[in-house]
Amino acid sequence: MMPVDFNTLAQQCAPGVHPTTLRAVVRTESGFNPFAIGVVGGRLVRQPQNRDEAVATVKALDAAGWNYSMGLSQVNRSNLSRYGMDANTAFDSCANLRAGAAILSNCYSRASARMGAGQNALRAAFSCYYSGNFKRGFVRDSGTSSYVQRIVAFVASTDPTTAKADVQPIVVVPAVTPETVGQTVPRIDRDTGTSATFRTPSTSRRPEPEHTHQLWDTFGDF
Repeated sequence: MMPVDFNTLAQQCAPGVHPTTLRAVVRTESGFNPFAIGVVGGRLVRQPQNRDEAVATVKALDAAGWNYSMGLSQVNRSNLSRYGMDANTAFDSCANLRAGAAILSNCYSRASARMGAGQNALRAAFSCYYSGNFKRGFVRDSGTSSYVQRIVAFVASTDPTTAKADVQPIVVVPAVTPETVGQTVPRIDRDTGTSATFRTPSTSRRPEPEHTHQLWDTFGDF
């Protein structure tokens, strides 16, 4: 359902996260459906097919008091104002990816502070993105694999260059001013073991964003 190549969109809208990493998160969260809505503790009869239908559904969910997440990276309604979005812009693919990347980057920075940068911190960041903590994402869901396992399995099955090792870590450029907090996280070259840093715009991350994972799967794969 993506109107453009995902890697191109990711590099344009969320350059601070490696495209392989972001693709795996988006596939797991929404199945690449930019109008996906995940209802916490519930399930839509069917997923919206366009922005107007998605916005109308969100308004109905608000009126009924439901908690839900939206778009490609499934940004929770509680995070909309934090990232300057509303019900309309949440279904804009670029804005949604930008917000999702910021949430994941924040999780990775916090995980790195605890355990050092690298693959363990990246997996902990996936758990944080999924549940708001560094543990729940490693727990197997009923009748299936864990959230972290699903992300890693997707990467291994779709990208031969990364199937040999781990998921690519996130890349964040260091701060250029005292007011901006940042950190450099290298991408590990799988063949040589060397690192390569991606240059991205420096942005301030808001503290401790939260993500509430929906109990649904767009394609019913899991």
